[in-house]
Amino acid sequence: MAMAVAVAGSKWRFAAVSVCLLVVMAMVAESSAAGVCDPNALYPCLRAIQGARPPPPSAQCCMVVRRANKNCMCAQLRSSSFPAQMVNNGLRLPKKCGRTDLGGFRCGRYTFPK
Repeated sequence: MAMAVAVAGSKWRFAAVSVCLLVVMAMVAESSAAGVCDPNALYPCLRAIQGARPPPPSAQCCMVVRRANKNCMCAQLRSSSFPAQMVNNGLRLPKKCGRTDLGGFRCGRYTFPK
């Protein structure tokens, strides 16, 4: 029984980490010249959206966030079913990185904080 619980716990942790990675890659993905989002661009921001009190975003994360296309970010948010806490943490990244043009920008049911 204990082994089954340990295996179930491991599967849950793997699923949670996978979701975290997907959120980070999808939320503020960098846009290419053709307007296609690069889901790998935001990998440096993974830690900045995890948990109830994530650490501040790194300089590398902020560099990506400042260059990200807002319509791409919006499309990724609206098409996702990510946990609310992670989405909320991701919505705060632009402000934490000094990007002011997204403050108040509505994206479906989400709004970037001012």
